[in-house]
Formats: sequence, structure tokens, C-alpha cells
Amino acid sequence: MFYICQKSWDEMREVVIVGGGIVGLLSAFELTKREIPVIVIDESGGRQASWAGGGILSPLYAWRYSDAMNRLTFDAMQRYVALFGELVGSSLDWSDLHRGGLWAHVGSEEFAKMKDWAARWGVSYEVLSGKELLPSFPFAEGILFPDLGSVRNPRLLKALRNYLVSRGVSFIRDKVVSLIPKQKGVILETRDRRVVDARSLVISAGVGSNKMLSMLGVSLPMFPVKGEMLLYQLPPGKVPAIMLTESGYLIPRSDGAILVGSTLAQGDASTYPTVSGRYQLEAVAAKLLPELSGLKPLYHWAGVRPGSALDHPYIGPVPGLAGVFVASGHYRNGLVSAPATAEILAQMVCGEKPFTDPSAYSLSPVSRSRSSFFSR
Repeated sequence: MFYICQKSWDEMREVVIVGGGIVGLLSAFELTKREIPVIVIDESGGRQASWAGGGILSPLYAWRYSDAMNRLTFDAMQRYVALFGELVGSSLDWSDLHRGGLWAHVGSEEFAKMKDWAARWGVSYEVLSGKELLPSFPFAEGILFPDLGSVRNPRLLKALRNYLVSRGVSFIRDKVVSLIPKQKGVILETRDRRVVDARSLVISAGVGSNKMLSMLGVSLPMFPVKGEMLLYQLPPGKVPAIMLTESGYLIPRSDGAILVGSTLAQGDASTYPTVSGRYQLEAVAAKLLPELSGLKPLYHWAGVRPGSALDHPYIGPVPGLAGVFVASGHYRNGLVSAPATAEILAQMVCGEKPFTDPSAYSLSPVSRSRSSFFSR
């Protein structure tokens, strides 16, 4: 479905999005539905946290999260099914959306809370031993959510970018080095000396969003959290569902690939994999699926998540800066919450009524800084 933005063409011009991860791309997707021209500026060349993540379409142990996060994530699977319906083609097919369910190790002390959460958000579940799915699995007590799954995020990002290009979205691979506020919007300057006059700016640069905001004198309690993952290859169907435990998880792909994750290193913004991270993940793999202990992983990579002091992201206008919006701080839940985040953001940019109360995601109050950098 396509919409017309309520604001006039002269008032809107184009929207400039800084950040080409899943939140930025889906924000561009929502804005193009409203026939708004979009420019995406991204320095990573596609190597964002949303590329590096596992693609689970649920928060890990979702009942431990606030209502604010669950409002963004409870229907993520349905949203991605609809998105795939529009994108499936040369670089994406339905096998890239794995719908085998998610099994979670849940102790008896948490079962009542989980049950209440499932009833409230309309999530179906089945009490099922992990050993019924994987005979060698070391955890028995747990719950299967049959309607959950995961997305093959690198292929999704490629397909989404190709679609946006076909819709006229402009992509610039460059680094923003200066933001100068105007009465409405900002003047952007890039490393390659491009100057862009943005009447509306969306900052969705993941862990880099704080640096963008610091150029505007704004500070949010966000921080980098590095994570590493391994990938193994097994016969298709060996692991039928996502297997989630407190010590780690297995994510199956339709072709038999198995992702093992993930490490957590708060405050680490480096993007290279480490020997210690590999040892830690190999131990997780051997524990959860003993036959992986004799296999060499095919890939080992790292990404940096945009951590936050909250358990949900910041989404909305920056107070005191007309025409400037932020969508960041998603931590481990960027992919699962991206479709809802993008919808709210586009509605705010266009002056529409958001589909859910946006006050929980507000940036007010924010702390303003006099310097170009802020302490974490």
C-alpha cells in the first residue's frame, strides 16, 4: 500500500537518512511508500550490526522486556512475511525467511511469566523438551514458539537496497563529519566534501548515532556492545528450530548452515573477530550440539550493537532541533523491531498519527553538551 505524505512537497523536499542498516533502509522503504524522495548516507558499505546479527525475529526471552519493546516486536514475523512478499526476487527468496519456530530453555520459575506474556501478545507456544527437537541437546525443560523464526539478514539487506534503488532512493557511501542546525533541518558536510541541505534528517547510524548527535550538542546514554558469531555447515533440517539458552543459541538456515552466538563485550567498538571469542563460541557450539565439536567453523565474524541504558530504542524528533529525528539504541533487537520502528518514524516525519503511542521512545529529556564529544 502506498500513501501520500500530509506535508507539502515544498515543505518536505527529500529526507536524508544517515545510516544504511536495517532501520535506515526500512525507514527509506516506508518513506518511498509516501512518495518522499530519500537520500541514504552510509560509510560502512553494508557492514552494519544488522548485517552481522543472527536475524532472530524475537527478542531473546521477550517476556523479560518492557511493553515498549514488545509493541515493536510482537508481530515482527507477520511484518517480515509481508515485506518478503514485496521483495522476493533475484536476490531473495522465501527460504531466506526461516519459519521453523524458536525453542527457549525456560525454567519452572519463569513459566508463569512467560505464559502471561504469550496470552497478552497473542503468541502461541507448546511445552516441549529440547531433546524432542535435538536428541543430543543438553536442556530438556523449555517452550517452543512455533510461529517465530529468523531472517537471513545479509540477503535481506541486499534485496532491500536493490529495491530502494529501483524506487529512486539515492545512496552515498561517505562519512558525515559536520552537522550544522538550521531553523528547520541541518546542513551536512561529508568527508568527501559533499554538502547536503537537509530539511528533514533521520539519524539511524547504529553505534555511530551518538557521534552524529554530539555534533548537534545532544547526548543519549548509548554505548557500543561488540558481539561475535560462528557459522557451521550441517545437512539441512538437522536443527529444526532456533535453540535458545542462557549460555548461547543455535540459529538454523534453510540450507543447513548453523549460526552460533553470541559474545557480549560492552564498550568495545572494534569490528574484528578475536581468538578468545572464537574459543568461547566453540565451547557453546560443543555444549549445545556435541557433533559441532569435531567440525571447523566456516566463518567467524564480529559486529557492534548500539547499546542503550533503556531496554528499547529511542525513536522520534530531537527536542529543540526542528526536522531532526533519531531511531537508534536498538541493541540486540534492531532486526526484529526495525519494521515497526520504521513505520513510527515515517509517520512522525510526515506528521501522521503513529500507530502506537510514541512517548515511551521519546528523546525527552536529553542532556545537551557544549563539546563535540561526550563521556559515556
